[in-house]
Amino acid sequence: MANASSKRIASANETALKNLELGLLIVNSLSVLLRLLLSLLTSQSFTPRKFVIFLHVIFVGGSVITWRWFKTIGTPSRAGAGVRVGEDLGGKGVIELGWDLIYMTWICTLGSAILGDWVWWLSLLIPAFASYKLFSTIRPILAMFLPGIFGPKNPQAQVQQQQAQGNAAAAADGEDKPESKRQAKLKARMERGDKRVQQVQVQRNR
Repeated sequence: MANASSKRIASANETALKNLELGLLIVNSLSVLLRLLLSLLTSQSFTPRKFVIFLHVIFVGGSVITWRWFKTIGTPSRAGAGVRVGEDLGGKGVIELGWDLIYMTWICTLGSAILGDWVWWLSLLIPAFASYKLFSTIRPILAMFLPGIFGPKNPQAQVQQQQAQGNAAAAADGEDKPESKRQAKLKARMERGDKRVQQVQVQRNR
């Protein structure tokens, strides 16, 4: 099972890296061609503004660095006498954020070539999402030191709800508990009108 899982991860990583390399080449080449074509057919300028060029260089550079990092951690390598399987490039956390950076860069690169430079404002979603993920990760730690701010909004209500759920579960267990043989015999005798059982029941009631 472990060997099959390792092969699956290695195959998926190889496909993902090939698609990533192809995507980097196609997106950036197509962006230049679209800008050239639209500058000839419309009044749109072929050269974007300096600020857009700066953003383009930053995000494309970040995408290339992410691709190199993916290639480093996702490619199988030798570890002593065996082979170390690379990290799963379909995983969560930082890897997921790296893919978001690449996809958003592609969207902004092609979108700005077709619709205009304003599309690069969408790149602000990347640091916003990264900040959200970081806060979600460290919030339990912050709740330990500042429970009034980062802890549960109404801890007393949660405790009461948990107690109510526990009582309901206990009651359900009590209802589902089968009768013992002795209890079943006594019940049958009471139904038949056995006087001895009735006398014992009366004494208990007193």
